[in-house]
Amino acid sequence: MPNFDIKASEYDSVSEPQAELASGLFELSLDYLPDTRPDLLDIGCGTGHLSLDLASLFPNSLDCVDISKEMLKICKEKLQANFPNLKWRLFENDAEAFEPDRKYDAIYCSATIQWFSDVAKFFKMVKKWLKPNGILCVGAFGEKTLCELREAYFKAAGRQLETKAKFFSLDKFKTDFKILDSAECIYTQSADLKALGKMGVTGTGKKPLTRTEAQKLKEILAGANFSWELRAMIYT
Repeated sequence: MPNFDIKASEYDSVSEPQAELASGLFELSLDYLPDTRPDLLDIGCGTGHLSLDLASLFPNSLDCVDISKEMLKICKEKLQANFPNLKWRLFENDAEAFEPDRKYDAIYCSATIQWFSDVAKFFKMVKKWLKPNGILCVGAFGEKTLCELREAYFKAAGRQLETKAKFFSLDKFKTDFKILDSAECIYTQSADLKALGKMGVTGTGKKPLTRTEAQKLKEILAGANFSWELRAMIYT
């Protein structure tokens, strides 16, 4: 997983796809929340793209988890500035090792699941954290995400782009959950390799590009756009 502590200060300036995904997931989930003030959990909260939306519901409680201390620091500053009287807690923890001390009406996980080492285990784990009739809300990047980059990389280097991020279709993923609702769209932005580096999704292969390969990659991507397949899923 990338070192998000290093990238935290610039993350908000380049993470439009992540913000768009968080917003879409939040809107999709609203019809499935209880009428009473809910207990909410934001897994992989980062700098707070989704946390602020959840706080705007004035929930009974809001817990936010992230592995990055610096990301959590920014999230905390935003919550303090916008919702100083709300009950919220921040946990610096690996999401796959987190153990909550309460159960939730809704658990959110947006733009995070692509970094998990064992997605199936995660689904089994969070099932135990939900109240009866609780929902799991997952925002993920589908398999079409950054297809232009992968194609360009292969043309430039003659090998597949290596990255620790997993892009896949959650509707094909087998779990004990049932799908309540889903939505998807393609979000496009200019092909900016520096921006990808700042958000942590560039390649992590052992063999770096040569200068010639890097230059060829830039030439192929000149004037191009990157596609992000945004997928929001509501489970019960």
